[in-house]
Amino acid sequence: MIASNIRDYLNNVAIKLDNVSHGERGAILDEAQAFLGYSRQTIYRQLKQLCGWSSERKARADKGKMSVPTDSLLALAAMSRESVRDNGKQTLFTTTARSILEQNGHEINVSNATLNRLMRQRKLNVKAQKQANPVQTLRALHPNYVHEIDPSLCLIYYMKNRQHIMRDRDFYKNKLENYTKVKYKVWRYTLYDRASGMIIPWYVEAAGENQHSLFQFLMFVWSKQEGRLFHGVPQLIYWDKGSANTSSAIKNLLDHLEVKYFEHEAGNARAKGGVENANNIIETQFESRLKFQPVSSIDELNKAALNWAEAYNANLLPGQDTRLHRVGLDEPISRQSLWQKITAEQLRLLPSVEICKALMASKEQIRQVRPDLTITFKHPQADSSQIYNLKDFDGITVKDKVTVRALVYGDCAIQIEVPRYDGEALIYRIEPDRNYDEFGQHLDAPIIGEEFKSKGDTEIEHAAKAMDGIAYPNMTADEIKKAKQKQSAPFGGKLDTLNYLENVVHPLYLVGKGNEIVTPEHLKSVSTLLTLTAALMRITGAIGRRLTTDENRWLSARYKDGIPEESLESLIHSFTTPVAAGDGTTGFRSIK
Repeated sequence: MIASNIRDYLNNVAIKLDNVSHGERGAILDEAQAFLGYSRQTIYRQLKQLCGWSSERKARADKGKMSVPTDSLLALAAMSRESVRDNGKQTLFTTTARSILEQNGHEINVSNATLNRLMRQRKLNVKAQKQANPVQTLRALHPNYVHEIDPSLCLIYYMKNRQHIMRDRDFYKNKLENYTKVKYKVWRYTLYDRASGMIIPWYVEAAGENQHSLFQFLMFVWSKQEGRLFHGVPQLIYWDKGSANTSSAIKNLLDHLEVKYFEHEAGNARAKGGVENANNIIETQFESRLKFQPVSSIDELNKAALNWAEAYNANLLPGQDTRLHRVGLDEPISRQSLWQKITAEQLRLLPSVEICKALMASKEQIRQVRPDLTITFKHPQADSSQIYNLKDFDGITVKDKVTVRALVYGDCAIQIEVPRYDGEALIYRIEPDRNYDEFGQHLDAPIIGEEFKSKGDTEIEHAAKAMDGIAYPNMTADEIKKAKQKQSAPFGGKLDTLNYLENVVHPLYLVGKGNEIVTPEHLKSVSTLLTLTAALMRITGAIGRRLTTDENRWLSARYKDGIPEESLESLIHSFTTPVAAGDGTTGFRSIK
């Protein structure tokens, strides 16, 4: 529980550090040092190992440099942009927009000129927004690193085993009923390899985009096909936000294959301009041939497309130069020549279709981290459960629940995921710990009778020892253990937890006059009887001595049932003023 509380405290510290600039982190760390009793270096190490926090996370570049609240500046810019008509004319300017915002609770303490300057600096002004977004040049590290994928509806369709091509005069907005007659349309799926420029088309008949067609396409383009050089699974794919692309089953398959997937924003097709250009090449250089030599089925279409693509990528089309022309190349080169630069380590082979189907349907599993910082998991490629050691991974502690997913590549590799302090996921890839002997014993364990190895303390154990050192100073571990067994007071018994309460100064309060409770008449006459013991204590306290034996005997005989409260004063007076008896001895007054 103590370790859990420390981790929760450090999570809050990490969040605070993220929300301030580097110059303001010192005070937060000083507070943590004072609270935990750790060094600054230890706090940094525990923030990294227990919370997954890194000091390299940078604050926003313009943090603290702008005197206008960001939301006010953005609201001003948005009002100006929304006032632009379709013809490009701006109808609302800073002076008017500022006045409106100030009446709606925004505090703007700079001049209009400063507002305009700030908007220009941050490219929020109307003029900057009118400019076209510049194209960002992207780079792939090697062939099969990035594959761009795009499905498109073709002008080709098949009816009664005959190829047809949609004509504009038959399929336009006023004759959409003709389009609905074509139940199964032809879709072209195109792959473009960013590094080499390889182009791979594939066709399917379907009513629309769907998950099944996408799966078939991926199996076709990534597997080894007879008569085609290109194959292999990429590191990353880039596509649009199609419904098939975002299906959970396809994403599940990609996660198992360790393929990252990115989607470009709607309306920003140029983000994957390589595949867009590839579609244009296929339309103009392959599909244009179909009008002159039709094919009668999808199978024939795909066979013809495979032959054309292989020749195009290899620059073997008679009378055509299909080499790739790039500014960074010394001379034009065929796409296949570039793709063949891929190394054995970079070429990841696709498993069988049956395995891929199983991976697509498989689900993530949850495992709890055991006391020795390991988990067990049955990988599909293994005959039994394997042990995976997580001790070297930051942000993972005992009893954490981690999400586990089997991976295709590597030695029964898995991917584990655990939430970080801020809610983001920490993701690690790990292979099983195989450092065991034939009897299932870990080879790093000490041999009985020959050696002894002390298992290194975990961060939790380091924290516990640090706290023990504060609670029981100047003691060895054995002495601390004995002190706890004897229930000795921590901190040497010098920690004041009660005495200081006597010195608490309370404020003076004005007490209002209360109402006395009226005593009923029948109770006023009732005397209060004191027991003999209680009366004796009152009497001896008043006279300053003990009663003699005779006095005790007389008092006990006289007041067997108790002494009335109102008689107590007379008794005290009698015992303090004794009188002489007739026989010359000293007695005491008779009390009625």
